[in-house]
Amino acid sequence: MRRLPYLKLFLLLFLSLTLYYVFNYTVNYHKSNKNLSANVKVIDKSPKNLDKDIIDRIVISFVVCETRFNESLNVIKSVLLFTKTPVHFVIFTDELLRLQFNDTLTRWKSIVNNQLDFELHKIEFPKAHEEDWLNLFSKCAAQRLFIPKLITHIDAMIYVDTDTLFLGPADELWHTFTKMNSSQISAMTLEDDNPNISWYPRFAKHPFYGKYGLNSGVMLMNLTRMRDFGWVDYVTPIMLKWKLYIPWGDQDIINIIFHYHPRAVHVLSCRYNYRSDQCMYGDACADASRRGVLALHGSRGAFHGHKQPAFQAIYKAINEYEIGKDPMTVLTKMDQYLTEAPQSLCGNLKDAFLKVPVEVLTKKYTKPDR
Repeated sequence: MRRLPYLKLFLLLFLSLTLYYVFNYTVNYHKSNKNLSANVKVIDKSPKNLDKDIIDRIVISFVVCETRFNESLNVIKSVLLFTKTPVHFVIFTDELLRLQFNDTLTRWKSIVNNQLDFELHKIEFPKAHEEDWLNLFSKCAAQRLFIPKLITHIDAMIYVDTDTLFLGPADELWHTFTKMNSSQISAMTLEDDNPNISWYPRFAKHPFYGKYGLNSGVMLMNLTRMRDFGWVDYVTPIMLKWKLYIPWGDQDIINIIFHYHPRAVHVLSCRYNYRSDQCMYGDACADASRRGVLALHGSRGAFHGHKQPAFQAIYKAINEYEIGKDPMTVLTKMDQYLTEAPQSLCGNLKDAFLKVPVEVLTKKYTKPDR
């Protein structure tokens, strides 16, 4: 007589479990497909640019006005020295320098056999607050903040300050795009990972990323995701609110954005944006000591003054190089100038500066035995 209630209970339990399984499967299926779409969105639009096995070209960008023409040419020299993959440079500059860039890079392009291509763009800020933007930090440096809106035909690029030199193939840094998850729109190094050295925890009067802040001297920009994120819509309100408290200009604005959106940034190793902070107090970048410096950033005039002779030595060697000449002379001069430089804590890490150039240039240019 009691079997009927038990049967009803069993059927009810079975129906409930079935409905739960179907509902859970449907939710997970749609969620999985949504995440997959986010992960491959840029790769779908530009598969050869971001595919980890096939790199059609690398896109590198910088902004330069007035006095940094020669310094910016050394950025290009350093990339061409160590990178086999064709590189497309996107350069924002003023009217005077645009003519000089066109003449110089057209000549270089004929020498390096299609390894180099470029496009030149004028400096362009929103008319409202144009003067504020133009003079924020160094002249026209804030142009970088508007690139996602200005360059809609490019999906991704490596942005560098003009005081940056590559000491190895840009391909390695470009591969980082494939390591970024679906929520990340950019990649940068920390300003420092020591609270006693990092500028932000000690002096900043505005929000910044994490505990130490970000250094934007080398910045991977997934432009497609930055446009979807609405990047450019953030920058003017932030500038107007914080302009009296952002001594580092565009870098501070970037830090404020990622303070509120920390999951949108991928943190790079310090070897991809190696600055004097990483060595002037001792070895503060173990990854660079172990694997070598890939991108050297001469911030705060490290390439041009006498406070950091090791940085000056590297810059001098690349500055003296002429496109089309034997690249091995650069390696010889790097070694010579580092050896001759006054002793310094950064100079004590000579092997970190030379490790990647030695590996790349000896492999790339050593003539085979016959």
